[in-house]
Amino acid sequence: MAQTKTDRIFDALKNRITQGELPHGARLASLRQASQQYGVSKNIMVTVYDRLVARGLVTSRPGAGFFVAYVPSMAEEPANLQEAIDTLSLLRAQLDRPHTVLAGDGRPPASWLLKAVPALTLGVGEGGYGTPHGLLALRECIAVGQLAQGIEVTPSQIVTTFGANHALELLIRRFVSAGDPVLVDDPGYYPLFAKLRLAGAKVIGVPRRSTGPDPDALRSLALEHGARIFFTQSLGQNPTGCSIALPIAHAILQVAERQEMLVVDDDPFLDLPGIEGTRLAHLDLFDRVIQVGSYSKTLSPSLRSGYIIARPGIASSLAELKMILTVSSSSYAERIIANLIRSRRYEKIKFTMARRLSEARAEGMRRLSSLGLSLFAEPHGGLYGWLKLPDDLDDLEMAREASAHGIFLAPGSLFQAGCQEHPPGMRINWSRVNDSRFYSFLRRML
Repeated sequence: MAQTKTDRIFDALKNRITQGELPHGARLASLRQASQQYGVSKNIMVTVYDRLVARGLVTSRPGAGFFVAYVPSMAEEPANLQEAIDTLSLLRAQLDRPHTVLAGDGRPPASWLLKAVPALTLGVGEGGYGTPHGLLALRECIAVGQLAQGIEVTPSQIVTTFGANHALELLIRRFVSAGDPVLVDDPGYYPLFAKLRLAGAKVIGVPRRSTGPDPDALRSLALEHGARIFFTQSLGQNPTGCSIALPIAHAILQVAERQEMLVVDDDPFLDLPGIEGTRLAHLDLFDRVIQVGSYSKTLSPSLRSGYIIARPGIASSLAELKMILTVSSSSYAERIIANLIRSRRYEKIKFTMARRLSEARAEGMRRLSSLGLSLFAEPHGGLYGWLKLPDDLDDLEMAREASAHGIFLAPGSLFQAGCQEHPPGMRINWSRVNDSRFYSFLRRML
């Protein structure tokens, strides 16, 4: 099929960008100048520039023009991805729980969540496997939720997943190759560390403070190792419960811009009200930030539903990768969640959980203080806190001892990204911590 003028101009500009002739940050010719340069109408150039924006190659800045957004090492698709997509083109159309006390568990109790999902008969809707991006009804709900927080996104920027861990796996497959340096929070989310090491990445910890990742350490480590991606959490971080302060958020994004680095913000409490802190996407508007969200902590882990929000070009490539790996996500589960959101039942669930967490957190902090124990920092909300332990205690040995008594603990050593020694500590789950057997055990250990 013969190429149209629009196709020829698009391909020419795309090649100039991907081959480095137009570097990241370069300003494209105005629509009027470009139409004169290529001898075509202004409408054709509007279509070309819109396609470049949709592919993530160019970004539009109102009042300033169009600028190259392409970052070679991150935006370039893996060499074999397109081949796999072409091959599958037809597709386009903590389980065993022996403990009775779960003070270190990563989820709210089942009794908090079972009533969250009502029994309902699914209506007739999208059949077959669904689409790689996910159920449109849910993506529209997610977009509306972002708009309520002051961030405008389109459903095409959203890709639904089988939970946050599936989202992280997609991102690692897409952006991380064996031997690549990858920056992470330290302490941080230990399942992420395992996924990165399985991919052969070099995991480098960025010290996490009470106000967020240390921006000076982030800057020096990114420069020293040439890292092009950083995994963090903005709000109620797992495991510390602390959020990123506004000045730290600014500093992180400045480092990301200077080092041409993507930032993955994995936030399972994105929808939970009352958490203090600054979301990186509020400042970045999904230029370099990729957001991971989940319904596991607010509805039920059994739903296995989460999502990714990114700029259009990245979202499109992740949807294609998802199609190759899993065909699609569960439109049934996504329809349940969309119904919960549209009926405003989810709104009630979120506020009820936030209230219960606040009450449980206050009680837990009071009881821990009565034992002479303190936290790494006062939590800013969410499910977790980081309990400091006396220096002469081994948190791993303490967890083994607790397990022998039917008590599950989350020792701090597991959340450390590096091999260097850290003061002993443990992650605690505020929704589960107020069990007298847990405090009896702490008294014996102390």
